[in-house]
Amino acid sequence: MQKSTYISAGGHALLLGYAFFGGLFNAEPLELPEMDISVISEAEFAALRQAAQPPDLEPIAPDPILSAPEPEPDPEPVVPVPEPTPEPRPEPPQIVEPELAPLPPEPAPEPEPLPEPVEEAVVIPGVAPDTSLRPKPRPADRVASEAVAAPEPDVEIDNSAQEASEPDANAEQVVEEQSETAPEEAATEIVTEAEQPSASAPSATTRPRARPRDTAAASEAKQSDTSSGVNAALAEALGEPAASDEVSGSTLTAGEVNGFKLAVQDCWAVDIGSQSSDVVVVVTMSLDQSGKVVPGSIELKSSSGGAGRAVETAFLRARRAIFGCQNDGYDLPDDKYEQWKDIEVTFNPKEFRTR
Repeated sequence: MQKSTYISAGGHALLLGYAFFGGLFNAEPLELPEMDISVISEAEFAALRQAAQPPDLEPIAPDPILSAPEPEPDPEPVVPVPEPTPEPRPEPPQIVEPELAPLPPEPAPEPEPLPEPVEEAVVIPGVAPDTSLRPKPRPADRVASEAVAAPEPDVEIDNSAQEASEPDANAEQVVEEQSETAPEEAATEIVTEAEQPSASAPSATTRPRARPRDTAAASEAKQSDTSSGVNAALAEALGEPAASDEVSGSTLTAGEVNGFKLAVQDCWAVDIGSQSSDVVVVVTMSLDQSGKVVPGSIELKSSSGGAGRAVETAFLRARRAIFGCQNDGYDLPDDKYEQWKDIEVTFNPKEFRTR
């Protein structure tokens, strides 16, 4: 069947359906209410209006307003009686701690003097240079203000040097025979360990440095030492007691010197590989009678093997070693305080590495 056939059949079905059932869906018409209307004149309308108004009514008197009751007076406020203020307690006295005076700052290390200009050495051709080793300080059992060489084996040890004398047969007064004496070997400083001499001396020597200007004090000290030795020899020859020196016979022994040296070395540390490990410093200090370092007395006397920061680091390490090992004071004899109250110590890192 074709599409047009379906359309035609559908249209006929709708038409037949409307013819049979179309009247069932019509609504009934609504009934309109009927009203009677009459036409009146203006006069009749005015009469109807007047009849509709009510008669004048008398105004109703309003109810009397009730008077409000008078407010009761407020009661007088009760003034509270102030309580007596307690007397303030006295503040406890403040304990004012006395201000401690600041410790005096340690003196800054003196600047290292500028090296003197070294003049060029004059080498004479054909002359062999002197290759002898430079003399080195040797350790001694006694420490004195001046270095004293070791005496001969057959010379007696005494506080003063005297030459041997024989009695004169023609003299009226008999003088006893005097044997030759010499003071014991001494060194001017405490050496931590014996220094190793260099392999060879320099091929050319330079001119010696100029002497210090303060030569008057050195000459006076030398003259006084010589005069004291001569006076002692004359007094002994004449049989009179000689005035003994206060510090003679009170020098430090080798054991006391080594004990102090080992005590300082126990706290001395060397940073191997740093620039300060090659610096040799000479430190001076003063001790009190208990063996403790006097504050502010440690000073750098001289240095070699470096400059600037390296010297400062080496000096600080030496200073820490001196303070670190003193504890309650270095163990030094009390009766020899005049000998060890001012001490000079040489810190040589090379000896420290090889000890």
